[in-house]
Amino acid sequence: MRVLVTSCPGYGHLYPLIPLSWALNNAGHDVLLALPDRFAQVGAATGLPAAAVGEVSIRTVFANSNHALYSGNVTEALIEHVTEHYVRIAHFTVANVVELAGRWRPDAVVHTPWEYAGPIAAARLGIPLVRHTWGVALPAELADAEAAALEPVHREWGFPDDPAQLVDVCPAALQYPDAPEGQPMAYTAYNGSGVLPAWLFEPRTRPRICVTLGSVPVPGGEHDRVLRTVLAGLETIDADVFVITGGGALDPGIVPANARIIDWLPLNQVLRVCDAVVHHGGSGTTMTSLHAGLPQLALPQMCDQHRHADRAEAVGAAAKLIGDDITAECVRDHADRLLHDPAARVAAEKIRDEMRAMPSPASVVSSLIALVEAQQ
Repeated sequence: MRVLVTSCPGYGHLYPLIPLSWALNNAGHDVLLALPDRFAQVGAATGLPAAAVGEVSIRTVFANSNHALYSGNVTEALIEHVTEHYVRIAHFTVANVVELAGRWRPDAVVHTPWEYAGPIAAARLGIPLVRHTWGVALPAELADAEAAALEPVHREWGFPDDPAQLVDVCPAALQYPDAPEGQPMAYTAYNGSGVLPAWLFEPRTRPRICVTLGSVPVPGGEHDRVLRTVLAGLETIDADVFVITGGGALDPGIVPANARIIDWLPLNQVLRVCDAVVHHGGSGTTMTSLHAGLPQLALPQMCDQHRHADRAEAVGAAAKLIGDDITAECVRDHADRLLHDPAARVAAEKIRDEMRAMPSPASVVSSLIALVEAQQ
């Protein structure tokens, strides 16, 4: 069986696909990642073959579009963000994805939400489409807005079919109650690879807090202010602070004495030696933190960050601060509580245990085989 895997050029979109892709590969099936040019190297670094399907990056799209205002109604802001930014990517990639699929002849296409070329290719070939989630469900209102924004693309290239299967990596307790039913699959925390530094294995002398605001600064957002505020709030806390910048520049003058700056390391490896996480509410960071059973302080600014922060807070695994409530004093108080009040840790560990009890990626491969065989 051949499976074409398509994703937006973002770590939080691609990395959740890798465990299932590797499970397919390990079962003897051919897997090909189809990714925008600059991100194809990221795909290839996972150890799977990748093909480049268009010159576009998230940073480029963000820089050359009108930034949505991420305030007010969170659902409206999410819809505006997706239709303004991610729909643009389809214009750059659809021709190449359709051509690649026509030449490689996959038996199925696996794609993430907000990646729109893969579904078109699947429909043109008459093969099953599998949608692979990355976290909590997206709002139902998004579907109509996506269809309207994509109408020019669909008129030219054809309309996609509904997914034949939904692979859902979100545990039921964390998921929105009205989420569509899918094939459950355990979330596996894959965050890339790298050479781990020796200090990561040193015995700890006090608690450790991981801070990350993701790999892409929020367009029109307050990334710098929030990071400065977080570091100021943690400056006097009795803990070691690991700050993962995601490759972004950081003014040395704002780094407290108890902080270690990390340009890039696999998040799951850093979290193995941490006791709490302060983050932006991104899907990958939230899910990886829960997979590690760690309590969290979420500081969402846009898009599905709010939805992940809301659900993590609803199950008791996280606290959430937004807007003007993000002050150094509030950050410090919440972080101190996460370190010393066991309630959030217990809640996070409960979600972790539920994640690990879900069907493994290897077990989901058989359902994909059956899906393809039923359509042949």
